This record gives sequence, structure tokens and C-alpha cells, in this order.
Amino acid sequence: MAPPISPSDLQRVLKALPPERPDPFPHLADLNADQLIQRRVEVTSTIKTLEQERQVIDAELLTAFGDAELRFGVRAPGGWVLKQRSRTSWEYHSEVRDAIKGLQGQAQRDGRAQPLVSTYLCMKPYKTHFQAQIGAYPAPICSNDKER
Repeated sequence: MAPPISPSDLQRVLKALPPERPDPFPHLADLNADQLIQRRVEVTSTIKTLEQERQVIDAELLTAFGDAELRFGVRAPGGWVLKQRSRTSWEYHSEVRDAIKGLQGQAQRDGRAQPLVSTYLCMKPYKTHFQAQIGAYPAPICSNDKER
């Protein structure tokens, strides 16, 4: 077992720590669980509305600027740069998709694949939650959703 730290060493360590940052959300500190859930509903709704607005703005910007301008970047106020990026997704023929799923399942069963689990909260209207319980699945609003 390590010997206890001396008071002078403890003081030196404490002085070396970075200053504590102020709480960016002090308004949440006094809320109970029900109030936090209500605030989560409000924030989720606001984010969904803002995402819809962003999509409309992006559509307008895509018509206002050419591909080359957006690829190289358009300067925006506050030191921002608007750039166009692309990501390629692949759609496979059903037999290829089935073969891939088969290989994945086999690797999972024999230990050649490791699970990566991420946990997140998902906010759904109660009616939607109830429908999901009986087998109807409308789209929930989750914290990892990109385009909803």
C-alpha cells in the first residue's frame, strides 16, 4: 500500500489542478426527475424543429453556390467555412447482403467479432411507445438520430 501523501504535497497537487469551469446549465441543478424529463421533451422538440430548418437552409444554399465553391469552402461569418462533403453508401444485391449477414453471424458466434455497445436515450410520444409495445413502429426521436 502506498504511504499517505504529505500535506505539502497535497497542497502542491491541488494548486496544480486546472480551475473548475462554471456549470453551463445551472438551470438544471434544481429540477427533479419529472422536470428533467419535461425539459428533455422541450429540448428534443426544439432540436427537431431546428434540424428541419437547417435542412431547408441547406437546400437553399445548394442552389445558391456551385459544387466547386462548396467543395473548396465558402467563408461564413465568425470564422466558419461552409463546405460540401459526400459519403458513399452501398446498396447490395440480396444474395450479397445475405452472404455478408451470414459471415457476420458466424464471426459473432465463434468469437472473431466483438460487440461495440453504445447507450443513448430516446424520447418518444407515449402513444408511440404504446404502439411499439403492440408491434407498430413509428420513428422515435433519439439522441443519435442524424436526419429526422
